[in-house]
Amino acid sequence: MDLEGLQQLQEIDIQRDQAKRDLQAVLDQISDPPFINQLEAEIAAQEDDARQAEQAVREANAIVQTAQRRIEVTDKRLYSGSITDHRTLEELQRDLYSQRQQLPPLSEAQTRAEYEAQLAQEATTWLQNLKTGALDVWNAHQSQLEVERVDAQERVDEFSRQVEILREKLSQDDLATYDQYRRRRPRVVSTVAGGVCAECRLTLPTIVITRARRGTRTVECPSCGCLLRVT
Repeated sequence: MDLEGLQQLQEIDIQRDQAKRDLQAVLDQISDPPFINQLEAEIAAQEDDARQAEQAVREANAIVQTAQRRIEVTDKRLYSGSITDHRTLEELQRDLYSQRQQLPPLSEAQTRAEYEAQLAQEATTWLQNLKTGALDVWNAHQSQLEVERVDAQERVDEFSRQVEILREKLSQDDLATYDQYRRRRPRVVSTVAGGVCAECRLTLPTIVITRARRGTRTVECPSCGCLLRVT
């Protein structure tokens, strides 16, 4: 068995496996921004609040304008000189006084509605700017991830090319054994140096080393199960 060739294949396979994991890690991060749906829902709700606030301003403005027109009409009637009845004049004076007393609270409500509408619009603008900024950061991150994805894919492709070249040099029997072992563990072949298995760091019995050195048949490490190759 060509243990040296299998060990070379193994090292490239291990590097390809790592490159595939790196690629998958990048792919797992490439997606639509997870925050966008929630943020858009918040913006939509805030925009609805802003519309309602604007409607409240329009209604408050209409009420104040109506009250002001009523005051103007009453004032003109009172001082037009066309009404000479004393009782009617007193009633108009009372009405005018009452209308003028009602105007400040209405104006205050108008001012409050305008302030609340301004706050609602500022909140909407803030959320929209937050969305824009968050998307800019997200898109920049995604662009970087795309660069990493391309790099990882190129490494996977290169290692795959090297694997194919190495496999073409090995016998079908060796490859069958290699594939069978590799389904159970990432490393198939371990080097023996100084009487120690490089994979599990076990000091091997002399008889095991001797059998592995002869190379007449494959010898497994009694600890990690790798095929032993004595250098």
